[in-house]
Amino acid sequence: MKPSISLPIFIYYLLCLGVPIFAKVDFVHQVMPVLKKQCAECHTEGKKKGGLSMNTRNEFLAGGEGGEVAVPGDPSESYFLELVASEDTDDRMPPKGPGLSKEEVETLHQWVAEGMEWPEEIRLGDSGWEPKLKPRMVDLPNPTKERTHAIDRILDQDLIKRNAPLPNPATDETFLRRAYLDTIGLLPTPEELDSFLNNESKTKHKVLVDQLLSRNISYADHWMTFWNDLLRNDYTGTGFITKGRTQITTWLYQALRDNKPYDQMTRELIDAQKDAAGFINGIKWRGTVNASQTRNMQFAQNVSQVFLGINMKCASCHDSFIDRWTLQEAYDLAAVFAEETLELERCDIPTGKMATPRWMFPELGQIDPKASKKDRLKQLAALMTHPENGRFTRTIVNRIWAKLMGRGIVHPVDAMHTKPWNEDLLDYLAIRFAKDGYDLKKFMRFVMTSHAYRSRSDLLSEEPGADYVYNGPLPKRMSAEQLMDSIWQVTASHPKNANAKVDRSRVAKKPTSVEVHKFPWPDKITSKWIWSKDQASKINLRKEINLTEKPVRAGILATCDNAFNLTINGRSVAQSTIWQKPVKMVQRDLFKIGINTIEVEAEMFGGSQGFVAQLVLQNEKGVQVVETGKDWEAQIPGQSWTPAHVEKDYGQGPWHKALQNRDIQDGKTGAEPPVRASLVANDFLMRSLGRPHRDQVVTSRPSSLTTLQAIDLANGEILSNTLREGAKNLSRLENSNNIPVWLYRHALGRTPTEAEKQTLLAVSNNLLNQQGVEDLLWMVFMQPDFQIIR
Repeated sequence: MKPSISLPIFIYYLLCLGVPIFAKVDFVHQVMPVLKKQCAECHTEGKKKGGLSMNTRNEFLAGGEGGEVAVPGDPSESYFLELVASEDTDDRMPPKGPGLSKEEVETLHQWVAEGMEWPEEIRLGDSGWEPKLKPRMVDLPNPTKERTHAIDRILDQDLIKRNAPLPNPATDETFLRRAYLDTIGLLPTPEELDSFLNNESKTKHKVLVDQLLSRNISYADHWMTFWNDLLRNDYTGTGFITKGRTQITTWLYQALRDNKPYDQMTRELIDAQKDAAGFINGIKWRGTVNASQTRNMQFAQNVSQVFLGINMKCASCHDSFIDRWTLQEAYDLAAVFAEETLELERCDIPTGKMATPRWMFPELGQIDPKASKKDRLKQLAALMTHPENGRFTRTIVNRIWAKLMGRGIVHPVDAMHTKPWNEDLLDYLAIRFAKDGYDLKKFMRFVMTSHAYRSRSDLLSEEPGADYVYNGPLPKRMSAEQLMDSIWQVTASHPKNANAKVDRSRVAKKPTSVEVHKFPWPDKITSKWIWSKDQASKINLRKEINLTEKPVRAGILATCDNAFNLTINGRSVAQSTIWQKPVKMVQRDLFKIGINTIEVEAEMFGGSQGFVAQLVLQNEKGVQVVETGKDWEAQIPGQSWTPAHVEKDYGQGPWHKALQNRDIQDGKTGAEPPVRASLVANDFLMRSLGRPHRDQVVTSRPSSLTTLQAIDLANGEILSNTLREGAKNLSRLENSNNIPVWLYRHALGRTPTEAEKQTLLAVSNNLLNQQGVEDLLWMVFMQPDFQIIR
């Protein structure tokens, strides 16, 4: 039964949780102008009248000579409000001029009452720190016997200086779930959990990371979310209808699947290589836009933000109040992309000054303003990826660190002018990343094989501020895509079709139609439909064959009612969820001399069940045919192997027609894994869970619960329908009484406690029919333990 509550009670519930119901004061547009106008002269930059600095929120909250002057959430204890509202000219602040208006005082009062929200990337003044342009070499601290990893050596030194204990290691269950979700965005299955827990090898953590990173399709599926946000790429939305925007989907997915070096990706994006030009071309908005939203200015903003962590949006209207970048610098960078001469416009008012194509760091070289646009872009691409551009490497390693460890070494990740909480760590990682060939996977492996990554999460009582210090990785909320993928994975309720046009075939090299046509397929199919004797919804099948000669090629014809994944000698070869379209392919290098193991993970969603396959092995002497039948073995996961059960014949259906067609029936989609959330268009549920529209660069998503998210998670139609379909699938499982334990182990990565078991069974009234399973799904998926990556 789906939870349902009345609107007044729901609003009360949200208020108790601290979820905002009404719009807050806007710091940038309402509060900051007051502080800059009335307070900046005496309390920013190097000026600290009365010991009070207001460069940042933290400096403001630190107070002055008389102690704290502002208390978030408590206007009565915020002394500065009394000073700005005073009518006594001897006490009033500021002492000069007419002082604050009544409206300005009320704005500040409301701002304090609401908690004094002040984005960390915004500074009213400069505290004097500037990151170095060129890479900085770091001397590593001496290792200990147990902790030799470079990351641990740097972090341990800082912990020792602070007399802080080294973080305890996370449990194997926690590490496994964290590693799966961070690398491929999926949950470990109960079988994978058992395998890892039963593995006593001291190197199993490193081996697991390597195995996960080698899953190229799943890796690309998951990290498409990060890169789509960063490169504002999508499948529907702003600009696509009017053709004022083009996708880079195909190029991006293949780059991730091939693990293309990051510097090469960057050069192809900036100098507009084929299929990648949609990034720098930006969006051609409909109608009239302000000067800061032209395609030329979008180029300057996007390139500087994505690759250098520099915010040029403010500098696109006027000299930035966030950092040191100027209007001239923003327009000069835009001129690199522009076809025409650009005139600077300050807040949409022409200035009469003209831009010159150039970029912000002439120490590394400069753009030739007389060169063609094509050549200017190539020059910029080379300067951006210059070996001496330390800002380029620091920015990307900081972004990846934030995704893996919960918080950037520089935070926020788009404020790379901000001093990092460990400068040595950031510089070391940046230099190592470059030396390792800008290899993103290799960098991830380096981080994930440290004790730091394997440590227990640092559970903080509130969001950390600028005074953050490392005491372990921070928990992370699942992204919208991770949450949906996990729910679909557990409930077998994936969408049928993807919007992203990408190649997810597991076959390394797809054969041509001619190859398949000429392959010596047998005239008749005598393969049998097989399953387990106990008609479980999920089973494993296997067969071993001993070969005295290595086949030149192998032909595979297979299907399953409803889904299967076939591996040969541990290599995933074919997968399908569309039984009416059998997989038909020809592939080399699948088999070897000696014992070869063919394994199948099979699943049925309801109705009939069965797996059928014909494998044709071609060698110099002829062909050998391997067919499914009673000589195969079947296993319900967790139980012993038994002879396979021969099912009824499906007759002359799609299976037989596939052979007669003599063409690739499903050469691409038939070998693809289930559709992932990163590859489908945004919907209302994912949007409320934080997936952006992507008409702007997004480098981090909101981490706090919003009203819309709470509503959609409690009563949303999309989630309700998904869980109803999932309950229908799961309720057909054999031994349905074990569903609560299985569900906990799959969704949460652990076994429920005895108290939790009793609660789960009580809620479902011990009747695990479809409705009972649906109730269980709501209970498990709504838990913080499910939605948080510890």
